[in-house]
Amino acid sequence: DEVFVLEAHPFDQRIMLSAGHDGNIFIWDLEKGTKIRNYFNMIEGQGHGAVFDCKFSPDGQHFACTDSHGHLLLFGFGCNKYFEKIPDQMFFHTDYRPLIRDANNYVLD
Repeated sequence: DEVFVLEAHPFDQRIMLSAGHDGNIFIWDLEKGTKIRNYFNMIEGQGHGAVFDCKFSPDGQHFACTDSHGHLLLFGFGCNKYFEKIPDQMFFHTDYRPLIRDANNYVLD
C-alpha cells in the first residue's frame, strides 16, 4: 500500500524494483508501465514480513532484500539449479548462545 524501497536496475533503465512494509516486492517495466513480477514475503505462522531494503547485484541478475524479521531474501532471474540444495532456513552457530553482559549490564558482541 505504500512504497518504502525503490531500486533501479544497474544498467537496464526500463526495470525498477519497488517494495514496502506490506510485504510486496514488485519488478516493473517502466517503459510499458506494467508489473513484470510480484513476490510476497509471507512468513509461515507469522503473516507477512515488512520489506525494509532491496539491492540489485552488479550484473542485474539477482537482488536481495531484508525484512522486519531479520531475514535476508535472495531472488534471481533464470535457472535456480545453484540454489536448489540450500536449506529453507540457515542460522549462524552463535544465534542461540546466551548473551554476555559487561559490568554495566550492556550486551557484548
